[in-house]
Amino acid sequence: MVRQFSRQHGLRDGAAGALGVSRRWVAARVGAVAILAIAVGPGIGSAVGGVRAAAPAFGDVSVFASAPAPGHPFGIAVADDRVYVSTSAGDFFAGHQNSDDERVFTYDEAGTLVGTTVIDTAENSDMGLFGLALDGNSTATHKLYVADMNGRILRLDLGKRPAAPEVFSQVPVDTGLAGDWMKSMWNDLVFDKAGNLYVPDDKPRIWRVGPDGTASIWFTDPRLTGFFGFAGGPLGGRIDPSGQWLYFSITVAADVPLTAAIWRVRLVDHPTASDLELVHRFPFDPSQAPPQATGLAFAKSGNLYVSLLGPNQVAVLDPAGNEINRISDPRFNSPWGLAFVGKSLLVTNGDLEPATNPDAWKIFKVFVGETGLPLNRPRVPVN
Repeated sequence: MVRQFSRQHGLRDGAAGALGVSRRWVAARVGAVAILAIAVGPGIGSAVGGVRAAAPAFGDVSVFASAPAPGHPFGIAVADDRVYVSTSAGDFFAGHQNSDDERVFTYDEAGTLVGTTVIDTAENSDMGLFGLALDGNSTATHKLYVADMNGRILRLDLGKRPAAPEVFSQVPVDTGLAGDWMKSMWNDLVFDKAGNLYVPDDKPRIWRVGPDGTASIWFTDPRLTGFFGFAGGPLGGRIDPSGQWLYFSITVAADVPLTAAIWRVRLVDHPTASDLELVHRFPFDPSQAPPQATGLAFAKSGNLYVSLLGPNQVAVLDPAGNEINRISDPRFNSPWGLAFVGKSLLVTNGDLEPATNPDAWKIFKVFVGETGLPLNRPRVPVN
């Protein structure tokens, strides 16, 4: 029997379709959550009447953009002058069903919406899109790769208007895991230099998808199991500055129940248990919601930024894995995807509460005073 934790009723028995202590813990926090004092506002210096405004401070938050319906911005990727955002309006854990398809929105560098691609999804879909990755192909063959958490990767041709989606890869049928996100959910996407995509799957395993779209299970280990078995395992992923490790988040861990964790696995062809290392564990405080680590982003410095659903914050880990800072803002509502732009971090507001709240469908810009680690953008053959 599943125990459900909700904002209105506390701990009670409930159906799996309304999981509160889930991969995303859609319930509200219980008890006081320690909110750090972070200045709110754009923090952009401007000269007015000859007096220059104060320089931005670490943690200054402004709204970069809003997402129209169906809302619930999740994944994010930044190109030279474009920002791409995926949606997940269908959400099993928040009790959302979506029959209006999902979207990939395109914004310019000022946050103006300049394009929309509709991604066809099933009627009453309860799972949407997440990870985004860009290849390094020339303009004519430049592609955006989109993780559909229902077990496929789509590819958008950015050289065309509109960019019609095509299926690049799917969970192989012969694995017995295809066609059901409760068996295999493809979450984030990250390229290595050779053009392979690494795809965290919270069942728990990590897939590798070759440049031709062939998918195989690359790594699995019982330590990565999520608290719910079918949920809570590997979610966000990024390759570190050395290029030798894949870092990934565990949202709600089973090995140390209800904690969240950051692990890393060595980037070799056939990793074994000895190639897996724990980087950081976010403890569980019974008076609060579980921390729930989700999206990741590396700075050039090696600092790792981690979105946390439980406290609605972004944590900062140093290269040794020590937590050195937290970013808070009262407008954060299920912070999810992270991506650098200049010396700021873009943060998508997933809005995983049961009620519909369009005012929360934002992408925030947070000044952090350091630049991001450039992501691998390999040239990928186009069939």
